[in-house]
Amino acid sequence: MTQTQMSKLLGVSDRTLRSWKKNRSELYTLLNRLDYTQAEELLLQKDNKHIVRLLENQDYFQDYRSYERELFKFLVSKFDVTLLKKMSKDTILSKEARARSAYLYTFLTKKPLKLSFSLNNKVGLYHERKLESGDGLANYYGLLSGVDINRFNQYKTKGIN
Repeated sequence: MTQTQMSKLLGVSDRTLRSWKKNRSELYTLLNRLDYTQAEELLLQKDNKHIVRLLENQDYFQDYRSYERELFKFLVSKFDVTLLKKMSKDTILSKEARARSAYLYTFLTKKPLKLSFSLNNKVGLYHERKLESGDGLANYYGLLSGVDINRFNQYKTKGIN
């Protein structure tokens, strides 16, 4: 990562970065070796916006493949699954997003959650998926479809989808 990218990403001046280069050389070397796009993704993860994006996918994704790529990357990352449990009870999110959150929590932990509501209209894990997948777990939460397990396993083993 260049010094300009560090300055933009961290919101610090070039003068501060030059000071870090002299006084905190390990920190500066670490920042210098980081990839800018990966560092940006990591900084976005601290506020859980990436999870909300996946749950409220009708507002953010127009293409199933890009959604699936983000979802699979999220599912294999090392994150605290209790966040999904908390989000399933968060009334700020839509009912669909809360049902998706409960589904993903159960999918990852094999511990079912009880929702305090039911969905009037069934939706898919991805908003444009209208075909029922026959997934009993998704049906339990009022979803038409869940994670495509074959594609997810392919992603886990080969890293592609």
